[in-house]
Amino acid sequence: MSRSHNEASVYVCICNAVSESDVHSCVAAGASSTAQVKKACGWKPGCGSCTRRLSEVVGRACAAPAQGVEVPAA
Repeated sequence: MSRSHNEASVYVCICNAVSESDVHSCVAAGASSTAQVKKACGWKPGCGSCTRRLSEVVGRACAAPAQGVEVPAA
C-alpha cells in the first residue's frame, strides 16, 4: 500500500513508520483486522510495543470509517 505521511498524524509504530493515517487508509481500502493492516502496510516484526495501540486504532477505524477519503491505488 502506498503511504503518505501527514505531519499531524501520530505514529502507531515507530519501528515500521506506520501512522494512524496509514491505518485509516488501510481500513478504508478494505482491511478489517490488525493482521490485514499489518500486511497492507508491509509490517515487519519489531519490538512489539505497538501491538495494543494498533489494535485500538484499527478498532476505532473500523467502527467509524472515514467518509470521502481517497485511497491511492496499490
